[in-house]
Amino acid sequence: MTIIAQLTQADKFNGTEKQIAAYTLKNKESVINQSIQQLASVTFSSTSTIVRLCRKIGLKGFKDFKIKLAAELQQHYNDISTVDPDFPFTEDDSNKEIAQKLLGVMQDSLNQTNLLLTNQLLEHAVRNIFQAKNLGIFAYGDTYISALSFQNKLMKINLPISLPSLTDESKFMAANYDSKDCVILISYSGRSKNTYQIAKILRLNGCKIITLTSDQQSEIAKLSDLVLPIANNESQTVKISPFASQVGIEYVLNTLYSCLFVANYDVNQRHRLASEKLFADSRFTN
Repeated sequence: MTIIAQLTQADKFNGTEKQIAAYTLKNKESVINQSIQQLASVTFSSTSTIVRLCRKIGLKGFKDFKIKLAAELQQHYNDISTVDPDFPFTEDDSNKEIAQKLLGVMQDSLNQTNLLLTNQLLEHAVRNIFQAKNLGIFAYGDTYISALSFQNKLMKINLPISLPSLTDESKFMAANYDSKDCVILISYSGRSKNTYQIAKILRLNGCKIITLTSDQQSEIAKLSDLVLPIANNESQTVKISPFASQVGIEYVLNTLYSCLFVANYDVNQRHRLASEKLFADSRFTN
């Protein structure tokens, strides 16, 4: 029987031992990093009581207790596999369990998105971007933060890309693009009305459209010249936070940035190094 299971069976413990068991079950990760003196202090018990409890569940002492508890917890974290990306944790999860579940959600999104991305898709995207006279990117809500980060990265390699700062100016900006330009649209669901209206304006003007979405059959995708797919793990409605979609979108944008960097590697590397030297005086040194 596991340590955790034995601690749960509190009927075989006396009052103080029950107190130690209850604290350990609620603070498993903390107990692993505590000394026996610290555990005695927070449970208002004694080191001898803790040793007696350890022996009562078949262990040599507190050191043996911590080793076996740590192994059990690690196995428990490894066994966490099926996680709902919309509601990946519950109120009963420990902080470490939450961290492990989120790791699983993000890893799944990254792995699945990676399988959808192909060398051909990325080459096509890079070619369209380099051939464009002007670049633009449109995103709304949570995805706007990812778009802003992408804009910042391209600025640092002297590849300016316009991102509207106000929602109301998006349509006016879209109307300024023509057949010589290229625009990136971000819509995880593929159902954003704002993004669809932007796509229609761009399509009417003959602008090249690259869309990041999880729905390759959406109306926005159909208006696009190229779709860079995101793994479709989340629902389109209620969720705690867009953990899976955000990490998938940022992965594609970071990959695209890296491909653009490599396509003109020597120039971009020199530019980045020159920029670092230029702003070196703005940082404090040790």
